[in-house]
Amino acid sequence: MEKCVSNIECNDEKILLFRKNGYPIIDCSKCLRRFSIIRDVNTHLSQVYSDDYFFEGKDGYPNYLEEKEILFNYGINYAHKVAKYTKPGRVLDVGCAAGFILKGFESLGWKGSGIEPNETMAKYGRNELNLDIRTGSLETYNTENKFDLITMIQVIGHLYDVDKALEKITALTTQNGLVLVESWNMQSFVARILGRHWHEYSPPSVINWFSNKSLTKLFNNNGFELVDSGFPAKRINLKHALSLLEKNSPNNIFKKKLLRSLLSYILFVDV
Repeated sequence: MEKCVSNIECNDEKILLFRKNGYPIIDCSKCLRRFSIIRDVNTHLSQVYSDDYFFEGKDGYPNYLEEKEILFNYGINYAHKVAKYTKPGRVLDVGCAAGFILKGFESLGWKGSGIEPNETMAKYGRNELNLDIRTGSLETYNTENKFDLITMIQVIGHLYDVDKALEKITALTTQNGLVLVESWNMQSFVARILGRHWHEYSPPSVINWFSNKSLTKLFNNNGFELVDSGFPAKRINLKHALSLLEKNSPNNIFKKKLLRSLLSYILFVDV
């Protein structure tokens, strides 16, 4: 896969697949990535990740705070997976929301930091969980710290400039540091069957879509190698699951079973 300069700036030929919610779903003929174009970078984060995203359902959460225990344990489970490859060090959780997953990592000895665009969520994590969470985006994040692990749990699809974000990750990762990515797979059987009705085609919230192959090639192009992959033992609040599926996918008696078949995690090492 050739490396595009940027989805935002690239002038190579694009293939319009279809439109969803008024946004184009595009394939790039050069790097084969799938993405959409947001209308205003300056207002994107504040509009899409307002408090409604965390409390009103639809493309977000009916009530994010109700998933505290599930997400805390999810962080613990991922910390155990990462422990096969490194000892606890400094971790950066991108798109950490209130920090429940990050708190799970901290409970097993990691020193955590987080980035979250929503101030209400970031403030909750700082005040209620005593976490180091900065309000903002990965694309604009600056720090003198280096991290032994960067986690992006269901985040890479939301990045408004993937290429700039990957540059940041490369700069922020220690030598032999790890990057953990959990993402929906656009080449999964269910995603291909549902086509444009797949629930993850939900711009402007989700604006990037990957297969495991294209995601691996993206990180390879930025100096990382694959060290592990698999399917997470994902528990999800039922109201959240149905909210995700209801707006963007057609009526189907198997809706409650679809989510488990689409998620995968991939672990990369900076070489």
